[in-house]
Order: sequence, then structure tokens, then C-alpha cells
Amino acid sequence: MKSPKNQNNKTVKKTTGRKIFELFVAIALICLAVFFVMLCMNAHVVNSTKVDLYTWEEFEEPSVSGTTHYEAVIVLGCAVWGDYPSPMLADRLRTAALVYKTGCADYVLVSGDGKDPEKYDEIVPMRDFLISEGVPADAIKCDPLGLSTYDTMLRAEREFDISSAVVVTTGFHVARSVYDSRAFGIESVGVEAINTGYEIKPYNYCREFVARCKDIFYALIKPGY
Repeated sequence: MKSPKNQNNKTVKKTTGRKIFELFVAIALICLAVFFVMLCMNAHVVNSTKVDLYTWEEFEEPSVSGTTHYEAVIVLGCAVWGDYPSPMLADRLRTAALVYKTGCADYVLVSGDGKDPEKYDEIVPMRDFLISEGVPADAIKCDPLGLSTYDTMLRAEREFDISSAVVVTTGFHVARSVYDSRAFGIESVGVEAINTGYEIKPYNYCREFVARCKDIFYALIKPGY
């Protein structure tokens, strides 16, 4: 015959096990719900901009690049390797130079991290690369405080008074960049940078997935504006 003590221990273990299982299920359901909301937010960013996103080959057609004149080509920064743009950034800049040369905009705004140029500077390598691609120096403006996509577009509107632009960046990033620019009233289209062979890693897509959700909230509350 089992003692009352052993029966009580078994009852406690069953109750504890059931509570742990219920907690696990609740956490899993919450995670699924959050992931579903994030999927919807990503879909909103992509679907609200996709009709105005182009590859370079699409944009260079006169029926696209020749129909509207923009104030600026905005090219967003990313990593530099020493004094030279990383392959991803170099392709953004090559594409921005091609876009500018269509005559669709007055100048190119390079925006990136140049807050402390003695330690790290994206701006000078970006400017120099554009010049090497045939963009006149006096047709390049620089924003060293474009520390994020959101900051770039906020400052493009507030500090550079841009009301229309062609936004050039890497493919996974272009929808959010256009979305952010429109949050500040900038009439914009996006051009996906050419890819001359660099690898886009899964990390880039995962980071962008989260960043789109963040920027939806930023677009609503406009911190720093």
C-alpha cells in the first residue's frame, strides 16, 4: 500500500509538470502571435512601396527615369574597409552614380556614419568613390549623421530640405528606405543597387525583418523630429 506521502509527492509532480507544460504552450503561442504580427508589418512595408521599386535596368529606361525630376539621389551608407567602401557599399555607389547620370536629379546625398571620422568614417570614402565614378564634386552633398535609415530620412527632410528623391540601396533594404523617406513627406522611388558578386548573408535579412517593424513605430511617433 502506497503511503500518503508518496501519493502527495506524485500529485505535486503531476501538478508541477502540467503547469510547466501550460507555461511552455502559452509562451509558444505568444511567440507565434508576435511573429505573425511582425510578418504583417513586414508585408505592409513591402506592399506599400513595391510599385515604386526598380532594378537599375528598369530605372534606366527613359520611360521611368525620364518622366519625373527629383531633387536628390540619396545613397545610404554601410561598412567601409579602411578607406575603401565594402563591396556592398561600392555597388550602392556605382548605382547611385548611374542614376545621377540619367539626369533625373540635381545632386547626390551620401548619408552614413561620419560622426567621429578619426575613428570611423563612411562619408569620405563614399564621396571619393562617387567622384571616381564621374559624379562632379559639387554635385555631392554629405550627411555624416545618417547613423540609421530613419536618421537619414529625417535629416534629408529637416537638414537638407529634400522633398523628392531617388533612394539607392541594397535590394533587401530598399523597401524600408523608401518607406522611411515617405514618413517624412519625401516623394520617393527606390532603385535596387546592382550586385557585382558580393554575398548577402542571412543575417542581413534577419536584421532587416526586425528593422522594418522598428521603423513602422518610428514612423508613427517620429522620435527626434
